[in-house]
Amino acid sequence: MAKTLKIWNGRGHGKYINSHFYVAAYTNKEACELIAKASGYDGSIGANELRNYYSKNCWGTNMDGIPPVEPCVYVKIRNEPVIRVI
Repeated sequence: MAKTLKIWNGRGHGKYINSHFYVAAYTNKEACELIAKASGYDGSIGANELRNYYSKNCWGTNMDGIPPVEPCVYVKIRNEPVIRVI
């Protein structure tokens, strides 16, 4: 059985504090680790952060035309285009 990517979108952290993240990962744990890495943190963010501040199963309209094909983090900074950071 093939793994299925899960998707989220939510607030930025760390060096992207005033931004918005779009995350694709196979597990909640992997999503937390990717968010922390993109933010410049060592380790992982807490599972509560993912649950409370991210919309699950929602890729977001800024991601139209960008399919989630592997674990990744994109960031939207103000009026700039979405960029992949991981």
